[in-house]
Amino acid sequence: MERKIEKNRSVKFSLQVDQKLDNLARKLGRTKRMVVMQMIDYFYGTKKDPIDINDHALRNQLSQGINRILSFIKQQEKDLLLPSFNLSSEVLKLLQVQFSESIHHNQAIHALTILVKDMNRTLDSLNRQLDSEKIKKSVLITNAVQLVDSFLKERDALGWSLNSVKKNELYKKLIADIHKL
Repeated sequence: MERKIEKNRSVKFSLQVDQKLDNLARKLGRTKRMVVMQMIDYFYGTKKDPIDINDHALRNQLSQGINRILSFIKQQEKDLLLPSFNLSSEVLKLLQVQFSESIHHNQAIHALTILVKDMNRTLDSLNRQLDSEKIKKSVLITNAVQLVDSFLKERDALGWSLNSVKKNELYKKLIADIHKL
């Protein structure tokens, strides 16, 4: 079996740094060597500078992400919210116009209702007068027919000599003329 021979390198650092590295390795449950190798891989892979305590690269990256999110939200607002708001304001204006028109229609309907009621009262009055006149006419016709009947009876009693068929024709014509009144 071939054994790979690793060439170890050593780095010298102070006792305080060694204690910090030891505490960190214990917390992570790894060896010091493993922690150092992982730190190197991390800094190499993320291209972060270990001197930068505030991690400006991360802050810049987060800032760019936030800016992208904000620009997306603004674009969505332009694309979705503003047209919806404009549409709802137009609908509100149309409803206001329709409401004012309905008020005018209601006023016109109210005026027409009053006019129709007045016309109905006038028609009722005219119907009553017409009924009264029909009754008067009926009474007049009845009286005229009675007058003609009495005239004919008296004429017959006096003995005017007209033939009976002509008398009946004259009587029927007279009654018809009276009913035309």
